Amino acid sequence: MTDLDVHPPDAEEGPHPIGDDPLWQESVFIVWRDRHRPIGGVFRVGHEPYQGGGQSHVVFDAYAGGVRYRRNLPSAPFDREADHTGTGLTAGDAWSFTYDGATRVRVRQHDCELALDVADLYPRTDFFPGDAGTMVDDFAAGHFEASGRCLGRLSLDGEVHEIDGWCHRDHSWGPRRWDTLLSHRWVTGSVGPSLSFGGISWHGRDGTLARFGYVVRNGAVTLAEGFDVTVHMACDALTYSGGEATWRLPGGETLTLRPQVEAAFVNDIHGIACVDAICAIEHDGERGFCDLEVSTNPRAGGAAVTQSLLATIEEGLSREEPWPAR
Repeated sequence: MTDLDVHPPDAEEGPHPIGDDPLWQESVFIVWRDRHRPIGGVFRVGHEPYQGGGQSHVVFDAYAGGVRYRRNLPSAPFDREADHTGTGLTAGDAWSFTYDGATRVRVRQHDCELALDVADLYPRTDFFPGDAGTMVDDFAAGHFEASGRCLGRLSLDGEVHEIDGWCHRDHSWGPRRWDTLLSHRWVTGSVGPSLSFGGISWHGRDGTLARFGYVVRNGAVTLAEGFDVTVHMACDALTYSGGEATWRLPGGETLTLRPQVEAAFVNDIHGIACVDAICAIEHDGERGFCDLEVSTNPRAGGAAVTQSLLATIEEGLSREEPWPAR
């Protein structure tokens, strides 16, 4: 199969009816980078109505040059009536991800504020194959994603940056069993209308390894016949400086991208140490970005991370230390 036509309607952008499974969740996610400068970030809100008496799990990372900001909040506010109704997902007044014909992201923190308005480059699409096993059954029964153009403003440590960038977002809902994931690698990004892409490898606790990918060129989706990704792992066995991703496309064509990490953050989500690394990429003379997201836990351990060489693990504001000091 080379083309896909699974485009959920606008109504799917809003909150979905909460299911009966005690591990039911709904989450929205966006990764973005300015088109011209090393400025970017990650934002996720996950509603978990049955856990902790009802909670939101918020991940927020941002950077501009050497300044970093990280918040990892496993039990942010959740109010069914206020946060899980209307046009999107929110977590109190500080965190919102809404849709009114365009996606609007708003973050309000003391040392960091973000406002992004997103216009998709192609129709929202469910790229996940139905036979992906635990990745769909236990993680994302309902799902769609899209790359886009983002405009807005980042205020970080007292400095304001106007943003004109590319981004990638997704939205998932249904039961989520975090302990079924052993390791994964997810590569999503864009250089603009001419090329957006996604690829994933997913190692489940049942021993399966699912791999698939896609590219979108000027709105036309092509599913890859094969996908592989490697990362250049540091000696902490957690973080990495870059990698290589290859999509094997129909007709013998291959697409290879070599991400170079610009800023990375360790985000702990229900015991999974997930590294989101925002990377610069180049393809056919066009510059863009991707998120090279990786978790590495093949033996299902759950201890806290004690060393992180190439990714931020501090809460709040921090500054990148030059290599080799870090």
